[in-house]
Amino acid sequence: MRGVVSAGMTAAIEQLGLTDTFDEVHGASAGAFNAAFLLAGQAAYLATLYQYGFGDPRFVSIVRALRGGPAFDMDHVINHVWTRQRPLRFDAILSRGIDLHCTATDADRATIVDLAELTSEEEIRCALRASGRLPWLAGGPVSFRGMRLLDATLAEAIPVQLPRSSATDMLVLQTRPHGVAHTPLSPLVARLTDRYLRAINPALVQLRLTRSPRYDALTAELAAQAADPGHAPATCVIRPPSGCVVISQLEHRAAVLQTAGAEGLRSAWMALEGEDPELIGTLRAYPRSGAGATADDANGTGRARPAPRTPNAVRPEIRSEP
Repeated sequence: MRGVVSAGMTAAIEQLGLTDTFDEVHGASAGAFNAAFLLAGQAAYLATLYQYGFGDPRFVSIVRALRGGPAFDMDHVINHVWTRQRPLRFDAILSRGIDLHCTATDADRATIVDLAELTSEEEIRCALRASGRLPWLAGGPVSFRGMRLLDATLAEAIPVQLPRSSATDMLVLQTRPHGVAHTPLSPLVARLTDRYLRAINPALVQLRLTRSPRYDALTAELAAQAADPGHAPATCVIRPPSGCVVISQLEHRAAVLQTAGAEGLRSAWMALEGEDPELIGTLRAYPRSGAGATADDANGTGRARPAPRTPNAVRPEIRSEP
């Protein structure tokens, strides 16, 4: 659930009215979820849903895992919760005019792949499922476009390989605070994961073994590029400051996730706006129907236009946002 940090960061981008300054948005694993909700105009909404299992506490179940099912059921979240209970505005993503790129690991080639040119709700849902398909914990590989796909972070945790080859400016959102290195899996989880990966493709085990040093090397490289005013593409890296809460993959405590999301929002706001904001809890209604979905005003304040009232209006969900 570490993605709650970058979800808070995308909420800041949304509230500052900066979403439409991007030509492309790239996301890996939970970062792909955050990217999709940002383009839908629902970044702040997703930042609050992290505290509730992406909108359904049944998302995580150890009992289900012991019975042979996935511990993390993202299929249920993406195909049911985000389409019926708490709808992601797929139509807004498709009409936004900003390209959504979801990265994933090709299980057969043991390499990163870019899932782009997503032209329908079904393709977006498949790309999101593939990008976040954690090995062993979330079920078998996702089949999409003739490939078997697993979680993007197995091959590349920070999806910069493609954009830095063509972009003029690049904003990178990282979830670990300054000074915090990538933490390898515990010995038990590593053994179980490697057994799972070996049965699919032995080359995936090597990706898993080298993931932490590759992540730390890329983090150092991005930091150096951000410090170089002459580097192309111009690079800005946003990370929470040292001392912020460190979120584990299995974190589920609502208060901790709320704190992490708020720290992500504050970090991005300070980096982009140059001031330390005051964070307060405000109530905001989110219509559950696509027809009644709200859009941010042109001035970027984050205030929503009221949906038209109809005799059969769907009751909105009320959330308190930081």
